Amino acid sequence: MKKKSLSFLIGGPAGSGIEKSGQLLATTFVRGGYFVLSNMEHFSLIRGGNNFLRLRIDEVPHEVHVEEIDIMIALDKRTIDEHLNEVVDGGVVIYDNEVVGLDKSFDSGKVKMLDVPLRKLATEEVGNPITENVISLAVVLGLVGFDVNGLKQILAKIFSNKSAEIIKANEKASDIGYEIGEKHENEFPVEMEKKKGNGNMFLCGNDALGIAAIKAGCKFVGEYPMTPSSSVLHFMAKWADKYGIVVKHTEDEIAAVNSLIGAGFVGVRAITATAGGGFALMTEGIGLAAMNEVPIVVTNVMRPGPATGLPTRTEAGDLRQVIHAGQGDPVKLVLLPSDPEECFEMGFLAFNLAEKYQMPVIICYDKYLGEGYYTVPEFKTDDLKIDRGKLLSEKELAKISDYKRYLKTEDGISPRSIPGMKGGIHRATSDEHNEYGEIFEGAENRKTMVDKRMKKMELALNDLPKPLLIGDKNADITFVTWTSCKGACEEACEILKQVQDDRELKANILQIRTAWPFHKKETLEMLKKIKRAVLVEQNHDGQMGGLISEQTGVIISEKILRYDGRPMTAKFILDNLKI
Repeated sequence: MKKKSLSFLIGGPAGSGIEKSGQLLATTFVRGGYFVLSNMEHFSLIRGGNNFLRLRIDEVPHEVHVEEIDIMIALDKRTIDEHLNEVVDGGVVIYDNEVVGLDKSFDSGKVKMLDVPLRKLATEEVGNPITENVISLAVVLGLVGFDVNGLKQILAKIFSNKSAEIIKANEKASDIGYEIGEKHENEFPVEMEKKKGNGNMFLCGNDALGIAAIKAGCKFVGEYPMTPSSSVLHFMAKWADKYGIVVKHTEDEIAAVNSLIGAGFVGVRAITATAGGGFALMTEGIGLAAMNEVPIVVTNVMRPGPATGLPTRTEAGDLRQVIHAGQGDPVKLVLLPSDPEECFEMGFLAFNLAEKYQMPVIICYDKYLGEGYYTVPEFKTDDLKIDRGKLLSEKELAKISDYKRYLKTEDGISPRSIPGMKGGIHRATSDEHNEYGEIFEGAENRKTMVDKRMKKMELALNDLPKPLLIGDKNADITFVTWTSCKGACEEACEILKQVQDDRELKANILQIRTAWPFHKKETLEMLKKIKRAVLVEQNHDGQMGGLISEQTGVIISEKILRYDGRPMTAKFILDNLKI
């Protein structure tokens, strides 16, 4: 019986259309009723290097890729050299030997090498050399028996503003490739017939965050592009006109965060996104927002550091950076989504929290989630409500005879006016101040203002996502993790359900969803019930483990840490787990 799932890789040098080709194939399968997971791995080069895109296509959703490959399209010899060992026995490598140049003595083992003269077919048969990749994608569809018309329809839509000749050329390229693949269909152990579309979305974590921002009423974006956060800027710019959003490509990250403070100060919901290096430049601004009790939303899409590190790879090593951002004791909230749904949910929540508690909210997740594409159902939005906290109306402000912007209150949150409101005049400064906002260095006043701001942190904890136990409560092993590692842990749990030494080994997950302030009580209660805790993180020091130890006193000694810039996988976890 043939498999109903497919692991696919297309690789080659930068500039060869790998990402567009991979996403085109992904979209074809998504519209054909499948769940698709896409991840691009590339060097930080304009040309050269070995770039590749993986797809995992299945009848059920997944949040992490497998390391085995069923079909590989190799656009150069380096792709074959570096990835042939990942192709399963009976798998297929599609390549053009006139381009790749394999020796006749090349031994592929049990992998089928399908030499397709892509360049010649595109030039001589189709009459358009840029259709090489379309031919190769159609070969894939032929191999698995998937209707090629879905690919044709997507291409027709993409080139709808081009000439009829271009559309016909792509249709011809699709037919040529499909016919080649179809000839070998019976030899290939995967079959994926087209299904009825399920209406799912295909998007990355950064897109999900952008949708959340729009739904939350964000009207200003101040951002300096930095991989892997740049697509947040691109997404918001794309929809700016339709939703009345001002999108400012600032000169640097310092200007970005300061522009947010200006927007938040005048009552406009605002967001920026960056990576660790850019976030480092924003930390003084985050402190300024905290001191002035201005609501802003800052997103850190993590990549490996320090310094420039690996600009286009993934890691989760900025935890300490985000929770300690800003000198002194600046107040801030830090959320840790693990999948696109949580990027949306926590993204929307962040804007409400920022205004309710009048402080910066930081959303932190890794490149794999930010730039990886997932198949997800449409987000539920019917119950979403915007909460602007103690934002005063003109009528409410008129009843206050002596307005104090930083009024000491029982919950630490002061009624807030914005510039232009009659009777709401106040001062804003980076120095410590009194209730009116006037600079004041009195010892008692200083203590009062610090306590006032910290009181908000205590209160906010009740609104922050609590740690989540996923899976069997009586598990033998509990993977303690955060951000996109959750998906790899979920798959590892499923694999461990298989018999291990004549017994079923049960595993579950403790997902930490809020970094700061930390849910000490809830986390400690869960940890006390765990039989065997295993920390799973993508950084060298096990930063979440350190935070847990600091906050709860529990030391998780068993750790599985990955910090090579590549995504966490279930195989990596199980290869490093002592069973």
